[in-house]
Amino acid sequence: MSKRVIVIASGETERRSLPHLVAHLRAEDIYVVEVRRPDGNKALNVEMAEKLVKAAWYAPTDSLTPDKFVILVDTDAKDPDQVLRPFREQLPGRLGARIKATVQFAYAQRHLEAWYFADFDNLRKCLGGRDLGSVDASQPDKIQDPKRHLKNLLEDRAYTAVVSEQIASKLKAEAIADRSASFRRFLEAVRNGSVGTGVSGTA
Repeated sequence: MSKRVIVIASGETERRSLPHLVAHLRAEDIYVVEVRRPDGNKALNVEMAEKLVKAAWYAPTDSLTPDKFVILVDTDAKDPDQVLRPFREQLPGRLGARIKATVQFAYAQRHLEAWYFADFDNLRKCLGGRDLGSVDASQPDKIQDPKRHLKNLLEDRAYTAVVSEQIASKLKAEAIADRSASFRRFLEAVRNGSVGTGVSGTA
């Protein structure tokens, strides 16, 4: 039985890029059918996550309700437990019993861009063979301000959500998972959890 997953994330970069990073899960009959984000520049907090989950559940894009939601947050190098705690503690009560989908939680240790450095071979190709500079790509979750570093590597090319998607489409999830613990946890959040069992969590 296939599993339909909706990811709730913070912005347009995630909305465009994440589907490429989880496309390989289709081989396991797991489909990220949509990535939803707050409108405009609004923050992804508990209240916003509640609105996005309810909107997707009660008015699904393709009239098919999802089996699971994964709430993905950026920690900005903060303690993941502290960042995720309000979501875990408050969101179940806000959603109530009518939403039957599993809800799990995951995080990017800093920003989504840190995951890109994990597949350093393909990232270099995206950058025209340019060296990745003074970062340890073997430990992407420890890279300080990966988004700024990527912007600097692009030089005259502006870093946009479209550019992020172009990069993500060339990367291999397996290579990222080998080097990024936070990406592995995100994949496990997408994979795991029984359909229709209510709210649960992962970190």
